[in-house]
Amino acid sequence: MASEDFVDLSGLESLIQSQEQGIEVEILNEQGKPIGLKIGFVGPDSDRMQKAMRDVAAEFAKAAAERSSLDPAKDDSDERMIAILAKATTHWAPNPKIGGQVIPFSEENVRNLYSKFRIIREQVEVRAVRRSSFTKG
Repeated sequence: MASEDFVDLSGLESLIQSQEQGIEVEILNEQGKPIGLKIGFVGPDSDRMQKAMRDVAAEFAKAAAERSSLDPAKDDSDERMIAILAKATTHWAPNPKIGGQVIPFSEENVRNLYSKFRIIREQVEVRAVRRSSFTKG
């Protein structure tokens, strides 16, 4: 037997910590150039993301129960993902301006931004769901 009869999980521990702290990404336009907006969010294993998933599941289950069974079932996976990402988003800087109006940070405003601008949402989503985004490298 090797002299080291244990597995060191400190790497995984620091991964969890960095997911709790979250990361900040620079949002790019379609040419891959920064637009000047940074968005912060937590990782998939963070308490905040786990709670977001539970809350959104409950919110959509309640909405489904309130809808008449005669209504056609709709695919709300996009809306669900937007709702989860909005809850997992910690900040943005600076405040974006849409149609001449400055939009302050709030969960509702984040949800609206992700709904309106798929290009922004996808950049957040692709990193938020990947654990590797949160490894210090």
